[in-house]
Amino acid sequence: MASPVPSLLALAGALATPALAQSPAPVTTTPRLTGYVQARFQSIGDSAVFFLRRVRLGAQGNLAPWASYRVQGELRSGGTGATAATVAATDLYLALTHRFWTATIGQSKTPLSAEFLRPSTALELPERSMAVDSLSPNRDVGVKLEWNTAGVVALQGGVFNGDGVNHAANRDKRFLYVGRAVVRAAKGAYLVVSAAAKPDTTTWDAEAWVERGRVAVRGELLARRRSLADVTTLGWYALGAYGVVPKRLQLVGRVQQFDPDDRVGANRITGYTGAAQYFFSGDDLKLQLEYTVFEEQGPAVDNNRVIVQMQARW
Repeated sequence: MASPVPSLLALAGALATPALAQSPAPVTTTPRLTGYVQARFQSIGDSAVFFLRRVRLGAQGNLAPWASYRVQGELRSGGTGATAATVAATDLYLALTHRFWTATIGQSKTPLSAEFLRPSTALELPERSMAVDSLSPNRDVGVKLEWNTAGVVALQGGVFNGDGVNHAANRDKRFLYVGRAVVRAAKGAYLVVSAAAKPDTTTWDAEAWVERGRVAVRGELLARRRSLADVTTLGWYALGAYGVVPKRLQLVGRVQQFDPDDRVGANRITGYTGAAQYFFSGDDLKLQLEYTVFEEQGPAVDNNRVIVQMQARW
């Protein structure tokens, strides 16, 4: 489901390689219909449930050799029989390209974290890390720019309302500013730094990843500082994956940690994950298995997690 345009989302969607400068896409008047379903069994502690983690439908296409669009919506349920399903927008943007430059206008992902930018359909695990879920800004409405020198260096920046997904207003009249720099340190190896800032809140992210052959390794360190509250939130993860059977079976491990408030002791959470992916047809049809053990610095909680997820993408 990766976008055919050389946009900021294309950069984030490919883990091992930043988006490369490409020739303008041919103009097509018929939209390409896309979508995916993630059906899941999940057990946390002493509770278990079957549900649909994500159901998304979209369309994308080219309006001119230098202009393309993407529209995507998500079917959502409140999680109870009494709550009707709803539809919410995810991607709603127009991308304009010229040589090394791409401008994206509308609602899209903010360019901060590699794990957040990468599509959920291409992740090695069914769930993103605690740090990324909590600290990376979500989709937002605004404008972002990318300058990409054929994959060696990529610079990204954006200005957003800062109110998050599906909010067309800027309620506090203050913008969210995001900047990101990606450098190819060696073949298959990349270093990244990024930052996001609003009045009173600054978020930093440092990343590194390597993907060569059957092996993929990546890690991120995130920190958010809220000056008025005098609170710093920290989180990190390290992930490794190995293709036991190329293009068929992959084993994945992750260690993660999250500290919601550096002023408070005994509130840090650490998670240890062992997982596997079986590819029937790449990421278009795959089965994911995950088991995560959580350790709390304070009182123990019965929250160890088992996930079995089937994904279909078209």
